[in-house]
Order: sequence, then C-alpha cells, then structure tokens
Amino acid sequence: MMKMIFVLLFMFIFLILNKKVMFFYNIIFMLSFVFIFKFMFKDEIWINMSLYFGLDFYSYYMLILSLWIFGMVFMVIQLEGDKNNESNMSYINYDKKLLMFLIMLMILFIFFCSLNLLLFYLMFELSLIPMFIMIIYWGMNFERLVASYYLLMYTMLISLPLLIYLFKLFKFNGSFDFNMMMIIKISMNLGMWDYLILFLAFFIKLPIYIFHIWLPKAHVEAPVYGSMILAAILLKLGGFGLLRFMKMFILISCKYNYLIISVGMIGSLLVSLICLIQIDMKKLVAYSSIVHMNILMCSLLTMMNLGFVSGYILMVSHGLCSSGLFYMINLYYERSLSRLMFFNKGMMNLFPLLMFWWFMLCMANFSFPFSLNFFSEIFSISVIISWDIMLMIFMMLICFFNSAYSLYLYSYIQHGFMYYEEKFYLIYVKDFMILFIHISPLVLFIMNLGLFY
Repeated sequence: MMKMIFVLLFMFIFLILNKKVMFFYNIIFMLSFVFIFKFMFKDEIWINMSLYFGLDFYSYYMLILSLWIFGMVFMVIQLEGDKNNESNMSYINYDKKLLMFLIMLMILFIFFCSLNLLLFYLMFELSLIPMFIMIIYWGMNFERLVASYYLLMYTMLISLPLLIYLFKLFKFNGSFDFNMMMIIKISMNLGMWDYLILFLAFFIKLPIYIFHIWLPKAHVEAPVYGSMILAAILLKLGGFGLLRFMKMFILISCKYNYLIISVGMIGSLLVSLICLIQIDMKKLVAYSSIVHMNILMCSLLTMMNLGFVSGYILMVSHGLCSSGLFYMINLYYERSLSRLMFFNKGMMNLFPLLMFWWFMLCMANFSFPFSLNFFSEIFSISVIISWDIMLMIFMMLICFFNSAYSLYLYSYIQHGFMYYEEKFYLIYVKDFMILFIHISPLVLFIMNLGLFY
C-alpha cells in the first residue's frame, strides 16, 4: 500500500520531467488494477499501513473508484489539449490542470485511508478547495462565481461547529483514533443538536434535500472533468463519512435517524418530480444525483447490514453512471454548443453510434436489470421497506419517476427534428474508450457481487 502512495508522490516529480498525459493515466489505471489484484478481501478487516493510515473494506472500492475516475479525467484533459494545442495559453492551463488533479487525488487517497479523526476531517474540508478553483478558473459561464460561493458556503456552513465538537470528543475519549472510538462505541449523553452538528456536514455533502441547491449550480458551471469528479467521488465523501461516524455513534444514530430518513424520502420524491420539468441536460442529471444520494442516505440510516452494503454498491455504481452521463452531455455540448434538450433533438440521425452508449447509461441511471445499480436499488428498497412498510408507497413513486425522467432524457434527445449547423466535429475513438471504461465495471461487477459483502 505504501508503494502506491510513493508512486503517487513520484508522479509530482514526473510532472516536471515528463508532460505527456498518456503516461499519467496509464500509471493510474495500472495502480487501480494492482489494487484489485493485491487487496481482494471481503471481510471487514483493517490493513494498517502506519499509525495514521489504514485500509478497510469501505475504503477499498472508494480508492479504486477514485483511481478509475481520475484516469478518465486525465484522458479528457489530453483530448481537450489535443483540440486546443495551437494556442500556447491552453498548454499552460494544461500543466496547471495536471498538478491540480494530482493534488486532488492525493487528498482523496489520504481521506479514504486515514485512521485519525482530525486528519479525516481536514481532508474532507480540503477536498473543497480544488473543486472551488476548478469552477472559478475553468468554469463555463459568468455565473460560475455564484456557483462556487454556493458550494463553499453550503459545505463550510457546519464545518467549524464540527471541528469544535471533535475537540470535545478528544477531551472525552483522549484519542482521535477511529479503531479506538469504534471499540468504545461512544456513550456520551448526546441530544438532537449534537446529532445534527456531528452528521450535518456529511448530509450537506451528499447532499440532503433542503441543503441540495449548491449541487445543480456547481454542476452546471463546472467543466466536464469537474462534473465527473464532483458526481463520482466528492458526493461519496458524505456517504463515506456517514459509514465511519455511524459506527462510532451507534446509540445516537438509532435514536434520531428517523428524522433524516423522513426528509430523505420526501426529498427524493420532490426532486424526482423536479427532474421531469428540466430543459437543461446537465441540470437533469445533477438533480437525478440528488435523488440517488437521498436513497443511499436512507438505506444507510436504517443501520442494517444490508443497508450499508446497498449504500456502498450504490456509491460505486452511481459514481460510474453519473460520471458517464456528464461526459456524454459534454460530447453533445461541444458539438451543438448548447446543453438545452431542444437544441440537441434528433441526435440519433447525426451520431448513431452514441445512441447505444446513451441507452446503456440511461438504463443504468434508472437501475435497469443487468447493471450494478439494479442490485443496489433492490437491496435499498428491501431495507427501507423492512424498516417501515409505509415507505413502500414512497419507494414505488420514486422508482417510477426515476425511470420516467431517465427515459425522458434519452427519448427527447435521440428522436425528433434536428436543429444543426452545417459543420460538426467527429467523435474521437478516445471518447468511445472513455465511455467503455465507464460502463464496463457496471456490467462486470455483477459477475461477482460477493466482492461487496
């Protein structure tokens, strides 16, 4: 494991010596395969690397997902660089992007491997800064400043109270060590305000309904690689934090989780209705992410073992699926110069090969069988209904509207009368390669679902 971290550190040196992006994404994909073959364990055990760093079942696929997505992000950067290589200015930005993403990958590695609560918190908050810079400097429109401030304010809102509370916990327990705090199962006399201070930072990051408005704004203004990282990994930091914290605060979680489950259920239903009236493709996929994250949150908060497993599978499957959808939207945006569905109608006539990939990703988005999302949704539904049978009505409606807006997105774009200019860019082979890398794990992981349990 330490070898992997050293490889990541040496990549910073390679950035000075070797500026070929192909080198970076090949190394990252190679690291992800080494991970798969080296640590294919199923039991909930810890692989300790040092006093502050360790790896367990929940970190394992999150690290592989991070490497997988960043490999694709480097491929996207190279494509962008190839298109703009005639201007020297774009080449300078190209270097800055590489450095930014390597720093971000390092932050995520430390976050998922940290055994120290303070380090965990610092990396959780530090992951905001690269995203903030990405939206401001490489964002799309003039509204990007407002979007980045929304991102910063919403996610930083509860951070300071949480930091103060962590020091209170340190005073009570005498340690920031995760293993220690999970063993003693913190039994402080905590109330509802304590629960909100401890968990709200993770709920907002997911994002929970009510505090969700920063996500569509950030997605719309972020560049394509920003949207891919935000949807695939940064949203999962909240879910990963919940997994960690609920194992330490079992008593208070059992006591107050029902409040958040009710918000998550009603929020999922309302946001899925909002998806049906969207005309911007990127906003629709961003709102669909909120629906999925709220379902994930509800399945985690039931405190059942199957709920944890289903939430974990949904983290991986949603990361790949939503990242792929954002990339597809960018392919159309580069060619039609608009994200509005009205200006992207009838694209099946122009790019028939992309129709298959749209179909696969939209099917995965509404959890069609033979994708990883299907199993996560089946597990989530069974867990939520077993927690309270009355929630079956909500789950039926959410699943129906989920499929409705996914099919609406697919059919509206592919069919109809086409508005287009005389000249369109072709689709590169590397674009198909990126789409294949997104979809293949969604199908192949079904072959061995035991990896998640």
